[in-house]
Amino acid sequence: MEPVDKDSEDEADGEESKAVLAARLARAQRAAARELGAPAPRAGRYTAMTGLPAKPKPAPPPAPAKSNATSERIKALAEAAQKELNDGEEEDASDAWALRQLGLGLHRRRGGEAVEVVETSLDEEIAKLSSRDGVAQVRKAAERVAKGHDGEAAIRAKASVIPAASEAMARLWATMKALESSAGDRDAKLEELTGQADAARDELAEIERRDKDISRMLRSVQELEELAWSLGGLLDEKSPKCKQAAKMLAQIEEDFSQRRTKRRAKDIAEALKETGASLTYQEEEAEDGSDAEKAEQAEQATARRRQRRGRRKGDDGWDTSDLSEEDGLEATRKDRATFSTAVQKQLLDDVSEEFASARSVLKALKSVKKKLQDEYRQAFVHLALPEVFGFFVDFAALWWDPLRLLARSDDVTFGPRKAITSTQLESFDWFEDMAAFTELLGDDDPDGELVPKIVQQCIFPEVARRLRGCWDVTSMSQSQRAAALLDECLLFEVGEAAEAFGELAEAAVERLRAGLRDFAPEVFVPAPQVTAWYASAARKRLLRRSCKIAACAAQLEGRIPDEKLAPVLLQDIFTTRIAPHLQAPRLRPEEMAIVETFVDVLPERWFENGLPQSLRPLRDVLGPRAPPNSESTKSAAIALLRRMHCYDEAQALEL
Repeated sequence: MEPVDKDSEDEADGEESKAVLAARLARAQRAAARELGAPAPRAGRYTAMTGLPAKPKPAPPPAPAKSNATSERIKALAEAAQKELNDGEEEDASDAWALRQLGLGLHRRRGGEAVEVVETSLDEEIAKLSSRDGVAQVRKAAERVAKGHDGEAAIRAKASVIPAASEAMARLWATMKALESSAGDRDAKLEELTGQADAARDELAEIERRDKDISRMLRSVQELEELAWSLGGLLDEKSPKCKQAAKMLAQIEEDFSQRRTKRRAKDIAEALKETGASLTYQEEEAEDGSDAEKAEQAEQATARRRQRRGRRKGDDGWDTSDLSEEDGLEATRKDRATFSTAVQKQLLDDVSEEFASARSVLKALKSVKKKLQDEYRQAFVHLALPEVFGFFVDFAALWWDPLRLLARSDDVTFGPRKAITSTQLESFDWFEDMAAFTELLGDDDPDGELVPKIVQQCIFPEVARRLRGCWDVTSMSQSQRAAALLDECLLFEVGEAAEAFGELAEAAVERLRAGLRDFAPEVFVPAPQVTAWYASAARKRLLRRSCKIAACAAQLEGRIPDEKLAPVLLQDIFTTRIAPHLQAPRLRPEEMAIVETFVDVLPERWFENGLPQSLRPLRDVLGPRAPPNSESTKSAAIALLRRMHCYDEAQALEL
């Protein structure tokens, strides 16, 4: 676009202002004429400067004198107003020329008469007008015109300037391009609005979906709240009773185990004392007549067992836990059946089906967990579940007999339920459902540690109690079950320090030492009684019983740390109970059999780092230092030396 000169703009503004002033003046004249009732003044005709002058038309008939006087006054008033408006402004050449042409035309129409020029004042002319001539109206019109044409205060509207042809075409082109682009913009805008409408519909659908989800979530939360209140009431009412029942069951089992242990301990203690040996600990004596009567009955039972052992060809000591009517096995079974019936009636018979088992509670909780998920995590529900399901696990454990203390077969029932004799936790009805519940949300399920926590909270104490108070360390079957229980518990030890499992191992070691004290006591044989002691059956029984306990203890190898198990086998059993009572293993095949049995139960890896200190005397007895007349046990001695990694001594015997 071409630059516009500032002076030309000012000139154009001046011309526009004059045109506006002229237009306002004409309007004022017409308004004054209408108010006075006179015809509006006509504009003068244009008189050409060339050619012949046009023939003037005949003049109209003269108006009345009064009208002429009024017209003259109006003309004078208009001229005075024009003069006052133009006062102080420079005379424009074109306007002066137009006025002269106008005056020339008027001169010709009047037949060449001279026009008298009279100086007229606007105030004087207005003063001459009477009220009938509309003085007020003329004054108001003049004021309105003057107000709009004040040179300093007037607000002049800028009139449109006719542009040049090139500029007009450029503006037209720009307008067309704008229209074309606006058409494209309209399409884009329409597409944008359509997208926004679709997005709004999608958002509305999403809001509706979320509203439904929130409604379902609210219902799920309400269900969870109702479930929590119901379970809370159940636990408050039944959990203390369940713990009391567990204590009563423990008392029943431990009483039976203690009766059998005391009977057998008294039996072997009396047999040892008959040969002249003395025990290194003080026996518990009966304090009242009832205990004395029981001791007398125990002596009679011991006599009967001696007769049975005599018919067994001298195998006494290798037997497992022998049973007796004095132990009260059948009475204990009946007591447990009665106890189980009462427990079922008091704990769950009055509970609705949806809360009567861990499976039914897990079913309801599983539905809520699926619906809530994130909210389930944020509510920390998983922290309360060990306490909730601990009640059901403790209740199921009331029918558990993993060592088969009272349930000697799989089809035994205790009251209304079948006895659980398996050492694996999968045999419980809650295990499979709870394991599936902990995997419901994948690897990051907040209940992933629920089963280990439940097992450590409820099962570990039961295993420790049975190991410490019910395990018969002379029974190979119970020892194997004890090892299986430790293996099962080790699967659920999640801590790096294995503190919970360490308590189980400690309980097993305590039971081994207590069993040695009861079933293979440490004895002292006075010198006068040594000969009779070596020839007695009590000595053989003690040696065999010690080897049997060593074999049972060796079943726990790999479950109990070596630093705890090795002292029991090497020190408490061999050094204290076997080695002092061996006369000459190379000369007596029965003693060589005892030594072979003991060495065979020891773990192979215990000899990899050298022969243990406790077995070095045995190496000397079996090696080349043996008496010369010991050829009958030579092959057995060579095998034992190789078993103990004493290859030099074995090779020396082979030469």
